[in-house]
Amino acid sequence: MEALKRIIEELNQEAAQIQIQGRGLSPGEVRRVRVIHEALPRLREALVLLSGETSVNLVTYKIVSDMAGKLKRGARTACNFWNRFVEPSSSIVIRLGTFTSKGNTIARAYYPYEEAGVVYGRVEFNTKYLENYTDNDIAGTLVHEIGHTLGFGWDDWRELFHTDTGKFDAEAVEALPALEEMVVETDGGPGTRLSHWDEYTFDKELMTGYKDLREHVLPVTVDIMRLLGHRVIETLPVKTDLNILLDAVSQIAFARHGEARALDVDYFRETAIWENIPHDQPLQAAAT
Repeated sequence: MEALKRIIEELNQEAAQIQIQGRGLSPGEVRRVRVIHEALPRLREALVLLSGETSVNLVTYKIVSDMAGKLKRGARTACNFWNRFVEPSSSIVIRLGTFTSKGNTIARAYYPYEEAGVVYGRVEFNTKYLENYTDNDIAGTLVHEIGHTLGFGWDDWRELFHTDTGKFDAEAVEALPALEEMVVETDGGPGTRLSHWDEYTFDKELMTGYKDLREHVLPVTVDIMRLLGHRVIETLPVKTDLNILLDAVSQIAFARHGEARALDVDYFRETAIWENIPHDQPLQAAAT
């Protein structure tokens, strides 16, 4: 088991060294990073089996309506992403469906709600755009929205920083030093302001308030889950291309069907819309 831990650590270090060169990666380097990230979840799973570790809670999904299986594939990848890095303090069920609108709203997310110790999120995609979305486009959007369900933008999150400046307070920085460099978005509408990393400073990061091409994930986006009450089971050593992470976890077969079936995935409560994508769309227009 110690040998397996050492292999995991060595692969993490290798991926980190490749990605901190201060230049664009060569095709060979990109392939190597992809291979490492495909291997790490499997090695981690083997380590868990050998060590007898158990995870009580998980992130899973419920499909209400779909288009050619696109949401199901995206949901599986997005849940695999967060289940790789985090054990949530309560199990999470993401309820997924579609709507049709001629407007510019690509997707919309609703305020999460809780019942019997399970947290429920809800995300709907506009069929006007869904047809042309790639699997990673859908999965990346869902990873972002699950990040909100895990706490980005909610009470525990807002206690960590000064709402006038977006800077994290001394206690938060002491608990997670990387927060000293981070700034929360203080502009935008109610679905954007105070709920994301600052767009100007951290453009293209997964948890900024605006959807971009070629997004990446900063280690702090995973690490801050500890301050939001969750257990971080794997850290991310360096800034990593989101598509690399999504491609890696899309290959993982879900192995916790019994735990997922024990949850009431059908429980539903109507809540207000939390955010539209893109974020410049007014919330009141999303119900069309």
